[in-house]
Amino acid sequence: MKVNIRTMMSIKSIGAVILFFSLAESVTLPEVPQQEDRNATQKFLENNTRDVTTVAFAQFVQEATYEEITELVKQMIHYIDKCMANMELPECSRLANDVIQDKICEVKELSEKYGFSECCTEDISKSRLCFFERKRTDVSFLTPFQIPDPEKGCQEYEADQETFLNHYIYEIARRNPFIFAPTLLALVARYKEVSTSCCQEENKHECFRIKATPITNDLKEISAKQQNICGVLRKFGPKGVKFQKIVEISQKFPKIDFSLLNKLLEDIPNMVDGCCEGDVVHCFRLEAKIINHICSRPDSLSSKIRDCCQLTIPERGECILIHSENDDKPKDLSPRVERFLEGDDVCQRLHEDKENFLIEFLHEYSRQHLELPHSVLLRIAVIYEELLEKCCKTENPKECYSHGEEEFLNITMKTHAVAKLQCDFFQQLGEEGFFTQCLLFLTKKAPQLSSQELISHSQKLVTSFSKCCFLEEKQQFACVDNLAGLVLGELCGINKNRTINPTVDNCCASSSAFRPLCFNDLPEDETYTPPTFLPEMFTFNISLCQEMELQRKRRELIVNLVRQKPVLETQQVMQMFSDFPTLINCCKTEERESCFKEEHSKLYNKIEAVLGS
Repeated sequence: MKVNIRTMMSIKSIGAVILFFSLAESVTLPEVPQQEDRNATQKFLENNTRDVTTVAFAQFVQEATYEEITELVKQMIHYIDKCMANMELPECSRLANDVIQDKICEVKELSEKYGFSECCTEDISKSRLCFFERKRTDVSFLTPFQIPDPEKGCQEYEADQETFLNHYIYEIARRNPFIFAPTLLALVARYKEVSTSCCQEENKHECFRIKATPITNDLKEISAKQQNICGVLRKFGPKGVKFQKIVEISQKFPKIDFSLLNKLLEDIPNMVDGCCEGDVVHCFRLEAKIINHICSRPDSLSSKIRDCCQLTIPERGECILIHSENDDKPKDLSPRVERFLEGDDVCQRLHEDKENFLIEFLHEYSRQHLELPHSVLLRIAVIYEELLEKCCKTENPKECYSHGEEEFLNITMKTHAVAKLQCDFFQQLGEEGFFTQCLLFLTKKAPQLSSQELISHSQKLVTSFSKCCFLEEKQQFACVDNLAGLVLGELCGINKNRTINPTVDNCCASSSAFRPLCFNDLPEDETYTPPTFLPEMFTFNISLCQEMELQRKRRELIVNLVRQKPVLETQQVMQMFSDFPTLINCCKTEERESCFKEEHSKLYNKIEAVLGS
């Protein structure tokens, strides 16, 4: 399904520039008496215009310096001030996102310097898509983000909190171009609390290590989740987003009434659309509207969100949508979905309103199985749909589809077995050993990816398994499948036109629910042609005496060996490392240069022999 990024004119008024300061809204959620909540959202946008627009500019022009982004923000604030003085001006009725992109295009040196002139010559709808598609999730083109030394950072923080945090927003936004603006600013609010607290401590380093690390970990995981949902929208359309969110909402709020779920689902794809495109005003407003609606009836939805609803914007959105636990299942909830597998009217309901019927099934099955991974529940929905398509053509449909639970159990057990095997493997090998296996696997399947991407995706898999595999087995299953699915979503990328190789592209184009299973059974790319052999790729010198350089070279050696000869067995690759300890011992000798030259020659000959065999 083709996704038309943010051209849904029915919600156009939400993003108008004047709505940084106006409460006029047009959304499909029912009206609720929450004027105070609307005012709070409005007030937040007014008080945080600098930070909100910094997110937008930094995500659109990731290469720009902080000074360049700051200048764009100043221009936007000046524009808003002008419109506040006279809202009758023609330019003041335009969408905020269009104005933001125009402000970028007005600085011709920027468009020429960073190569997005083509986005500035298109009509509005094409320009939006152009800016969207130039966002890059592989940020190896940026210098690594160095968190300032706590002592120095605290001096800067105490001297000018606003600028310090705004610079932090800039750095995070440009490295996470698909993280939703409310989420990013909620994380920054947490970082502000940590900075205020830790800058008062004597041992600032230890304080930041303990308190800031969870924020960094949350940032990585949440950014991956939101990037993944943007990929679902781009590749599978609003329907794909809707089915993904049915699972999440039904598991988080198993008591939710189906009619209320449907009302929320009417606006969630629109919110995701605006947030993914980078329309920060639209993103804030629709998320706030949805959260306000949830918080208007917390007891009927969940026993776990009342405290979240007491928080301010945007922290409560992050608390409810991301951090709140799944509520307990209703005690009267049946353990089976009888009416979907034993009802006489199943085929009739399918033919009358197929999408709504499948949504209802997925909702019921998800809230009954809070322990299952999202992808497994989505697979079950696909299996159920295919089962009914087949059974409803038979003479005895009920007899046919009544065996559906067996098929659901089979796919669940298969996925559970894979997750358990992978965790056993992880625990046997340890983090570095498991990393090596992941890197070998990904390089064999997708040698066309850059070394940076292959290493990054492998490290993310290790991080996921290190988080999940020490949980109780009941929790382990969902954790592994959900997080591994996010990594594969990142590998596949956001845009439809991203191509890696035919076999990987096939997995990426398939339903995100079946993607992990597809990758597990992925054959190697038969169309792949190894690059020309370059001796410098297998050259090592005294730089290996630095620990970080040693790790980098070891990892790049794995990638380069497999790229040269994808049929290499794991054992053959690992044999190359048997000489590394001898090579590293040269770091301890007085004649390091000559030692490295001699030992490197032995290793190089071994590499040539393996690649030539």
